[in-house]
Amino acid sequence: MDSPGARSDALVPFVLEGAAVRGACVRMDGTVRAALGSHDYPPALARVLGELMAASTLLAASLKFRGSLIVQLAGGGPVRLAVVECDHALKLRATAQWNADEVARLGADATLAALAGDGDARLAITLDPEEGPLYQGIVALEAGSVAALLEHYLASSEQLDSRLALAARDGSVGGLLVQRMPGAGESDAGPWDEASRAIDALDPAALLDGAPVDVLTRAFPGRDLRVFAERTPAFACRCSAARVEQALRIAGRDEVEAALADDGEVRVTCEYCGRRYTFTPNQARALFDAPAT
Repeated sequence: MDSPGARSDALVPFVLEGAAVRGACVRMDGTVRAALGSHDYPPALARVLGELMAASTLLAASLKFRGSLIVQLAGGGPVRLAVVECDHALKLRATAQWNADEVARLGADATLAALAGDGDARLAITLDPEEGPLYQGIVALEAGSVAALLEHYLASSEQLDSRLALAARDGSVGGLLVQRMPGAGESDAGPWDEASRAIDALDPAALLDGAPVDVLTRAFPGRDLRVFAERTPAFACRCSAARVEQALRIAGRDEVEAALADDGEVRVTCEYCGRRYTFTPNQARALFDAPAT
């Protein structure tokens, strides 16, 4: 039997024994490659999407609710939009919209700010529970990295002291999140400072060197760690013929007729997984003749 964290796609929650510090470490290889493989993302954008996927997985795993967490980066720069969705079961999907020429000019090492553009760029984090109201927090794109942005979000919106380290390289991503538990007092300041220093000292590349348990052991040498049951992130797109049909009904008969006039059929491609849905004229028009199910 594999030891905890042995697989390349794994998330391991943990606590520091005797301290009000919790966290999780994640490593995702196959998940990221599957989620990004349907698009030819430029290297810089693939890196940012990978980091957003790792961060979204860590955040979703820390929440006690059923539903989805959606992280959306929007701006007026070369990358107009980047979206990552992760649900309570750690099923993920991702997509982006970008100007290929502008992103290419920035190079493979382009920063998050350069990709999203200055000015009105922002990061929106939406919690969409299966039951209860939707919640959204918005962070201005002032920090220089995905990790720093999300630390700011957690501190300002969730009132949680958090530290986050992320790494993405060659289709692999890794992340380490540590948080000071709610209700922690002054007596817990020492262990929290220790955990923060461990994040500061961590070479991000080390997140991609081994399984999550190995990363934790190296990040907190000599510390008594309690690790919990490993969880497995996975790529999963929620597109379906029924969802596409409903989207076409919402678009309206005029929009569908215009597509038929241009192409002789209606073609819809999922922006997340690349799956194509094709409707003949009869099939497309029948959507407006039959009652919606």
